[in-house]
Amino acid sequence: MLGLCKNIEGVFKFEYRRQLLASACITIITFCHGFGLGWFSVILAKLESPTETELDFVITVNEGSWIGGLSSLGGACGNIVYGILADFIGRKASNYVLAIPYIVSWILIYFASSVEYLYVSRFLAGVTGGGTYVIIPIFIGEIAEPKIRGRLTSFFSLTLYSGIFIGYIITSRVPYHYIPIPGVAIPIIYMVFQLFFPETPMYLLQRGSYARAKESLKFYRNFQPTTKENSQQFEIVFNDLKNAVTSNKNNMNTVTWRDFCNREAVIAFGNGFVLMLLNVFCGAYGILYYTSSVFVQARTEMHPDTNTIIVGLVQVTGVYTATFLVDRFGRRPLMMFSCAATSIGMATFGLYGYLLQNTTVDVSAVRSWLPLVNACFIMFVANSGLIPIPFVLLVELMPAKIRAKAAAICLVIFNIIGFVLMKMFPISLAAFGLSAPMWLFAVTCFLGLIYIALFIKETKGMSLNKVEPEA
Repeated sequence: MLGLCKNIEGVFKFEYRRQLLASACITIITFCHGFGLGWFSVILAKLESPTETELDFVITVNEGSWIGGLSSLGGACGNIVYGILADFIGRKASNYVLAIPYIVSWILIYFASSVEYLYVSRFLAGVTGGGTYVIIPIFIGEIAEPKIRGRLTSFFSLTLYSGIFIGYIITSRVPYHYIPIPGVAIPIIYMVFQLFFPETPMYLLQRGSYARAKESLKFYRNFQPTTKENSQQFEIVFNDLKNAVTSNKNNMNTVTWRDFCNREAVIAFGNGFVLMLLNVFCGAYGILYYTSSVFVQARTEMHPDTNTIIVGLVQVTGVYTATFLVDRFGRRPLMMFSCAATSIGMATFGLYGYLLQNTTVDVSAVRSWLPLVNACFIMFVANSGLIPIPFVLLVELMPAKIRAKAAAICLVIFNIIGFVLMKMFPISLAAFGLSAPMWLFAVTCFLGLIYIALFIKETKGMSLNKVEPEA
């Protein structure tokens, strides 16, 4: 069996096995975060209905919007807190701490006797969600070899949207007070799994723990000293990593404002800001969180819950596609394809909405299928590039010295922009119909295509400690 494993290529190759396993285990918490998002998307309408709510109170539309918005604000808080913790207590310890706010959030949901419980619950869930965007890409980026780093980092989005999809299905069929049981149990299982994985070699080298760093590298590279040449090769790899990390060790421990204001950092921040803006305003999140409202505006005949589940399945398929393609074709080609295709899909949706709501053109022949097919197309192509890859690039483009803090700042911006989208998208739908917001998303994607083509460099195979790709 071991001999067979050694012949497997790609991410399942023998020497990558522990990197793959560690990435799969740490992204369990991302699945949990997605599960909570899927739960909210379905449960919100029920909690607003006097006949469907299983609680002793009914929330208003305004209260529901704040429950959703507080998740984004909690995410911004999580970005800051875990950005600091990642360097202060380490990646491994931060992995444990990720689960605590999330577990408390489900306990509050179970015992909710007023809307304030839900406010605090969604804020805490957002804290964990914001932390995952900081900790997990850094952790995977520091344990994974450049050849498979993109695919392993893409697990983040794959498990997130898988969690959302499962949350859609379970919440639509399981009573309210049963759902917190897996909500608490799964993150506890996640914490148990973290016991089996050491701290990342790069973090240990930054702290001067060379012996532990060597053992960590042996673990994640699945090193087995079968021959003298094998051992010598490992020593070369370890010494190269050690030299790359420790060459700036003193500076790594004394980050100043100058480190954020030099040319390399400013360019990286600019790219990070644009990537976060593009990620949010490509429009995929608007369709994801307000699927029912979109299909009401489109006057489709299919039930909103059915539309939601179908769209959820398609977005998982899109992220799964990106997971396998990101290290084969590179980041830039996938991002450029995703921008172009999403722009076309959004423009088509806007044109359909304009013809439906502002003209006398008869669209009844396509009304039963075009909105769903177009939404599925948008979610597939957006999740093939625009949604998962910016978070891969965010880690790879940032200078190593300020990587954790800089990523946290960009992700705070991401959550603030996300809060604006969650508050304004339903308002713009009600005020302008489908055409205006969809055309805005289409223009954003087109401008993003131009920006990526001109300013974003390819990072496929690039070492996190070097500025040039590895051979």
